[in-house]
Amino acid sequence: MSTTIYYFTGTGNSLKIAKDLKNEIENTKLVQICKNNMEINKRAVGDKIGFVFPVYFRGLPHMVKSFMEKLEINPNVYIFAVANYGGSAAIAFEQIEKILLDKGAKLSATFGIDMPGNMWFMYYPHPKEDFINRINAQKEKTIDIAKEINKNSVTKMDTLINKVADEKIYSEFQPNKFDEDFWTNPKCNGCGICSRVCPANNINLVEEKPKWQHKCEQCLACIHWCPQSSIQYKNDSLNKERYQNPEIRVEELFQDLR
Repeated sequence: MSTTIYYFTGTGNSLKIAKDLKNEIENTKLVQICKNNMEINKRAVGDKIGFVFPVYFRGLPHMVKSFMEKLEINPNVYIFAVANYGGSAAIAFEQIEKILLDKGAKLSATFGIDMPGNMWFMYYPHPKEDFINRINAQKEKTIDIAKEINKNSVTKMDTLINKVADEKIYSEFQPNKFDEDFWTNPKCNGCGICSRVCPANNINLVEEKPKWQHKCEQCLACIHWCPQSSIQYKNDSLNKERYQNPEIRVEELFQDLR
């Protein structure tokens, strides 16, 4: 039996979950959902297919949705999805089910893990104690999920709280030009890490300073992984602590090493 897990990550939460699943599920391959892999058009390989992703604006990150729509999937395989979020999975699983239905496939199991939120331009950050508790609880929750996947369990989370409201919020999610409000303070030393971690390949260095290309996915990897904390979003990020999953090394996200 083989398993392929496709993951999308900005600050490392989804990668950490995917790695923990890999450790518990034999013969598992991890594939990052990123610009470099968007043209994958061959049939997904594996007896089991999984997707691990964060919830953005109550639904799927745009790149995840587009990737799933392009991917050819054997309708007879076991398919699972693991969402991580600050609040809930909302309409994300329903979106996946619709995509799979168009391919003649079905979503066998859905799981959720609450993780630290990083979009503090939308809401006040969770208290630091809550961040720590969520991080500490993640591995055990992931191991429990892996046990269900190993058993081919068919289980679905009840996540739809207010579908109409969630769909309205998601319809307003237009991340491409979100980067128009990024800027750098004088601490920027031109190290280029922002460009290397961006899953959308959206950042070029011009005269050793980041220049965004308006193909943003709003993952905030550039802000949170900047070692100088020099990248800002409007004034919302000023004097606010950055977040990276503490179990992930920045090099694991470098796109030019893939």
